[in-house]
Amino acid sequence: MVMKIKKVLLYLVILIVLIVLFDKVLMPYIVGREEVRVPNVVGMTYEQGKLILEQNNLEPTFGGERYDSKYPKGTIILQRPTANKTVKVGRRIYLIISSGNVKVEVPNIRYKSVEEANIILSRSDPAIGQIFEDTLTDVPKGLITSQSINPGEMVEKGTSINIWVSSASSTGNIEVPDLVGRSFSDVQQIIKSKNLRVGKVVYQPSIEYLPNTVIYQYPASGSYVQELTPIDLIVVKEKISGKEIIE
Repeated sequence: MVMKIKKVLLYLVILIVLIVLFDKVLMPYIVGREEVRVPNVVGMTYEQGKLILEQNNLEPTFGGERYDSKYPKGTIILQRPTANKTVKVGRRIYLIISSGNVKVEVPNIRYKSVEEANIILSRSDPAIGQIFEDTLTDVPKGLITSQSINPGEMVEKGTSINIWVSSASSTGNIEVPDLVGRSFSDVQQIIKSKNLRVGKVVYQPSIEYLPNTVIYQYPASGSYVQELTPIDLIVVKEKISGKEIIE
């Protein structure tokens, strides 16, 4: 019984000491810590912002990256707590850094008209920049012969792609008819009737067109070519669903 009383008394003494320490030491430290106003570091580089926060006795903390088209890569786009908040000295300030703009893959726009290229680029959001004339080419007039950024490269959204467009003189007196969207059997007859010939035929699946439909031709419709010029075609092999393409 005496031992139990001694243990209880010991616990009480320890508790009292802890209360006194908390009241006399910890609380004055917590309550009495100096306060500081958070400076605005948004728009600065991480290193610049970090230095300013440290000079104000705050603790800069990396809070991750986020795509942002308004701020260059490596720039602070968000801080928590926000600027002008009053906080205790030593408070952590979380900084979110820009990882740059969203990147997209450059599509192939060679051998397309400028109008077609604009439609293709609008899907991924690069844009046509400067347009140059290409006189040293055998590509039909009005078609793009080359592009400043190669297909497949990753660029930021809104990147400008310069293009070279053929201005070559007509190479013949036969106008190439529009064959896209027609059946392959009809196209063969049309080509023959124009005194042209079927060139390379490539088959591929499509989610839009029925089998045996022509979906691409080269040279493009409206071009002028010589007799017996081969017309290359892409023909739908089979129609598939979008789900099959994803799988």
